[in-house]
Amino acid sequence: MAACTAAALSLTLNAASRNVSYAIEDAAFQSVTRLNTDARVAKNIGRIAFVKLWLPSPGESFKLDSSDSQVFEAGLLAVPSKLQFVVHSTHQADWAAIDAVFDQAADFESWNPATCPAINKLKLADALLMAKIVDGSESAKTGAATVRVALRLIEVATAQQLWGGTVEGAWSDGGPDNQALTPEARNTFEAAARDAVAKLPASLDGYGAFMLPLEGAYGRAMTQMFLNALTAAGKQDSIHIYDLPNGDAADRMLARFLRERAGTGQALDGSILKKVESRMGASASNARVALLSGMVTVCNVYPKTAVDPTGCLDAITLSKTDARENPVRYEVVADFKFRDINDRFRVVAAVDGHGRYDRDVKGDVVDQFKAFLTARNVSLTAAVAVGGLVLLFILVFFVKMMTRVR
Repeated sequence: MAACTAAALSLTLNAASRNVSYAIEDAAFQSVTRLNTDARVAKNIGRIAFVKLWLPSPGESFKLDSSDSQVFEAGLLAVPSKLQFVVHSTHQADWAAIDAVFDQAADFESWNPATCPAINKLKLADALLMAKIVDGSESAKTGAATVRVALRLIEVATAQQLWGGTVEGAWSDGGPDNQALTPEARNTFEAAARDAVAKLPASLDGYGAFMLPLEGAYGRAMTQMFLNALTAAGKQDSIHIYDLPNGDAADRMLARFLRERAGTGQALDGSILKKVESRMGASASNARVALLSGMVTVCNVYPKTAVDPTGCLDAITLSKTDARENPVRYEVVADFKFRDINDRFRVVAAVDGHGRYDRDVKGDVVDQFKAFLTARNVSLTAAVAVGGLVLLFILVFFVKMMTRVR
């Protein structure tokens, strides 16, 4: 059973799929979050050199591409942090000494600090971070992937472990940023977006806002409609929106970081705040930076109004079900909140957008005729007609048989 499990995991990880790579990236995010909140690390460490990402034991069974270690390292760099991570592209002489030691280790459990030559003389960083993939999985049906990574932080000055932990990175595809809508639904979303943009207060002028994909049904579609409405209204010059879509790794990291901090209302450390603001560039004046979030709270894309024939037509079609209800009205309500990043994510503005679209049914007679031409009614009518013809044929045949001259 253990061999089968290892083989299955090997197939999953050997594929080095995009979703597994995203899970590794998410594990890097979790690692930085844990390191940032540890008091011992905050007290003693400023610069961290990421040494290596080891594969699960036995190493021969799990052959991830070398780029996965680079993905983990890039993930460490992408998260806003008061810690500074040192990469392999700099200080190559110091890296050569580190790699000479750790390349000989099968994994970080086999590394003996007592035999590590002169690690306390390395000037590259205050600590060395080592990571090892413990296990992982990926769903063949949904593509969702998880990877568990064990971590050790070795203090350079003492060559001893200062911190350790295990994090789990996860990824599941939330769908495309641009969601397909029916023409009627799109008209409704556009109306809601225009309504929300028209309600934006003048107090937001000069703000730069990081926009998270809206939550709720068709949230990503509403995100795009809101950006379109903002541009159409000419307000991008007064309120600069920095979209945080799913596709870019750095944007995903920043979006998750800001979402989690906003949820707890934690103030950002000064060095982290500067890194966040630098992503906005010169778009925000006087460091007026906000987080724009929201949700599609009501989304009746297909509200129902009875338009199917009733009474005698139901009797003709032999319908045994209630009258079918066709969509003639579309409604959507979305809420938008702006939170000041410099003020512990305090809400500085909140607006809602309401959209409604009524389909022109061109009068009762036309609408009833269209409703009559539904698959249910046509099929039942056809069945009744065919059955009637069969009965008529049988009746005619029987009458002729009974009236035949003997």
